Amino acid sequence: MGGWSGGLNAFYRKKIVTASSQIAARTCGVEYDLVATTHRKAPVAFARQLAMYLCHVVADMSLRDVAEEFGRDRTTVSHACHAIEDRRECPIFDRQIEHLENALADRIREFVAGDRKSRPQLEKKGMRLFA
Repeated sequence: MGGWSGGLNAFYRKKIVTASSQIAARTCGVEYDLVATTHRKAPVAFARQLAMYLCHVVADMSLRDVAEEFGRDRTTVSHACHAIEDRRECPIFDRQIEHLENALADRIREFVAGDRKSRPQLEKKGMRLFA
């Protein structure tokens, strides 16, 4: 994913979880608000698994961090990631997941780049620094 390598603070984790949940909800045809709930209906549960998988794989979030953000146990996130990985043996499903991974990576790059542009610049001994 280029030069970006995880190391997320809580601010970025929240933004990534929101973005992955929006992508998963739209893809699975469920309401975004349901992804964060405990609904167990198949489309909602799958969307939640997909969102957790995207956070872990694309954003390089630890299982513990993903679990914390989704209000789940680390083993639940591990199960979700394995469930998605197991289905990737199907070439069509694999291409769909790859497309979603790229979509989340693009969203992450957008808000990281946007944050860089909006930070005020400071002058220090003739050098420009970002705050």
